[in-house]
Amino acid sequence: MARPSPSKGSRLTAEERQLEKLRAENLRLQQELEKKLKRLPVQLAAQEEQKRALAHRRAVSAGPAIPSRMGQRGRGKNRSGRLPSRERWAAQVKTIILIIALAVIFALLWRAVPSV
Repeated sequence: MARPSPSKGSRLTAEERQLEKLRAENLRLQQELEKKLKRLPVQLAAQEEQKRALAHRRAVSAGPAIPSRMGQRGRGKNRSGRLPSRERWAAQVKTIILIIALAVIFALLWRAVPSV
């Protein structure tokens, strides 16, 4: 048996009602998004201000940017300026070799200069 088909008028009105609901939902969402869009610059400005305030607090709590003892940077833990024994011994040996080499050069130059 054949089913009676629903009338075109009732089918259209159901579709129209569904489309009307969708349109109302879209309109409501659009209005919400417009409200959010209007509030967004204010929120972004507030967040930026919070970031600046946090950065300022961190900078203030970090202390001075320039160390107060600039001349003592290279020494590290050993503040007295003394070298460990091996390094001191190596420095003394190098100094003695340099003095001997300069003495030899001076002696050779002394011989090379004619006496008057």
